[in-house]
Amino acid sequence: MEPDRQETIDVLNEILELELAGAVRYTQYALMVFGHARIPIIDWMRKQTDEALMHASTVGEEVTTLGGKVSLGIGKLVGTHHDHVDEMMEEMLTHERAGVELYRKLLRLTEGKSVSLEELAREMVRNEELHIAEIEKMLRKRGDA
Repeated sequence: MEPDRQETIDVLNEILELELAGAVRYTQYALMVFGHARIPIIDWMRKQTDEALMHASTVGEEVTTLGGKVSLGIGKLVGTHHDHVDEMMEEMLTHERAGVELYRKLLRLTEGKSVSLEELAREMVRNEELHIAEIEKMLRKRGDA
């Protein structure tokens, strides 16, 4: 039994659009950071940009492997300038949670039907959950347990 091809392509394209938007989002946020912790924060954001582009490329390759056309769209972009890094992190948290949900949707579509896509979905869910945990830790204040 194979997953529904068109539905799988549609979900992969949703993920592609979200990952591309994430790359833009992290790039934009890196340009907004000022203050004494700027260098490590923008370094982390730039790494997230690179990773989002890699994920977009991987997912796009899966779309074409299935015979589909890669979406030319891009997900929701940053619409607000933020004065505080915490505000940026909160938006990133929302973005990463949306990614987890899309990868879980892909997992539900492919589970037991495509080992390759199922493994990709599981790996990405894990990856995005780690991002969420990292952002949540970054949002903690010193002394928080």
